Amino acid sequence: MIKIAICDDEPIFIEQIKSMIKSTLSGAQISYLTDSFTSGESLCEKLKGGTFYDLAFLDISMNGMNGIEAGERLRHYFQIKKTIIIYISSYDNRAKEVFCLDTFRFLSKPIDPELFKKDLLSACNRLSEIRDDFFCFKDITRGQCNIPIEDIIYLEISKGHKINVITKDIIYVFYGKLSEAFKKLETKGFLLIHHSILINYYHIRQISYEKVLMSNDAELAISGPKRKEIRANYMQLRKNKEDDR
Repeated sequence: MIKIAICDDEPIFIEQIKSMIKSTLSGAQISYLTDSFTSGESLCEKLKGGTFYDLAFLDISMNGMNGIEAGERLRHYFQIKKTIIIYISSYDNRAKEVFCLDTFRFLSKPIDPELFKKDLLSACNRLSEIRDDFFCFKDITRGQCNIPIEDIIYLEISKGHKINVITKDIIYVFYGKLSEAFKKLETKGFLLIHHSILINYYHIRQISYEKVLMSNDAELAISGPKRKEIRANYMQLRKNKEDDR
């Protein structure tokens, strides 16, 4: 399932984009879900609630918060790096303004259906390549979430068979087993330091034999039986990181 945001203050263009998405993705047998927004502010309110989009079509020129400002908030304020952004504008001279936001494509209005189809399918191919970089779960209040693994600081067991997913700005909660989450994340640099805590190596600020300090200043204890194993695994991950430089 690909989650797509369409942000344009002209409803006629929203409907045109939705129609072209349906034609392209239905033909390619790709499941998708679209959310439509008529302002940058309304899109940002949705992002503030923790919703993540795989792909966003942003109109540059809108009343109030324009598409460039919305893209800047998505990338820098909400720290969402993995959403693929395709900008749309009637003014080609604004194309250069958006590529500092890691923009995937720029489409001119009126939109060429064939070019749109080509760019949308290219975006879907890119998504399939990076899909393994996301952790997918059903948050108990936000619904289905696909968050970049690099954003996760740690996971912890909560009451009532719940798992808390701790990120820099948001705490997600879903029903599940930490052991199953570990199976998905073990090869991504995660360490099970306690039967109830799974941490992201890349967010470790300091580590000692008994505890770790994470990037959000959380101090977490390493269980006694796991201290030797965690130390060895940490050193191996550190070596792998240095070898990749």
